[in-house]
Amino acid sequence: YDQQQQQQQQHQTQSSNPPASVNSSHAGSSVTNLPVGNESLATIEITRDLVKRFISDIWNRGEIELIPEVCHPSLRFNGHVGMDRVGHDGFARMVTTVRDALTDYHCEIHSMVVETNKAFCRLRFTGKHTGVLLGFPPTGKTVAWMGASEFTCKNGKILKVWELGDVKSLEEQLKNPN
Repeated sequence: YDQQQQQQQQHQTQSSNPPASVNSSHAGSSVTNLPVGNESLATIEITRDLVKRFISDIWNRGEIELIPEVCHPSLRFNGHVGMDRVGHDGFARMVTTVRDALTDYHCEIHSMVVETNKAFCRLRFTGKHTGVLLGFPPTGKTVAWMGASEFTCKNGKILKVWELGDVKSLEEQLKNPN
């Protein structure tokens, strides 16, 4: 019981001391002055903001110049169908490839659960298939599929993304252009 009380007091002390400054001059917030290597400095608010910026700014608007603000230089994106990417450049190529194949690409967060430096999302992806995607020639048809992602943040940046999409559903739509 005493050990539980001590842990609660430590948690309350850590919670009451903000670990980083947040700059809200941009549409989303940015995190500054985080010491290197201390994952415990993540907060639910910082993690939630990073994931929202990752999806809305980078994926939905294609603002790949924001990748260094939102993503750690060692970013690892483990996606479905072998679309794994490492680092800012690899991830930027992935975003460009998907957005070139799907006009009006959009990712919608259906639900999000955040635990300090981790976020879990259920997502819906849509876009008009106007370029080669997964080896399928353009169909001109609007496609939609669901997915789930786990985000891991470190030092105020997204370090890892693990994503599992309903690729079977997407492939069925790409196979049948009618």
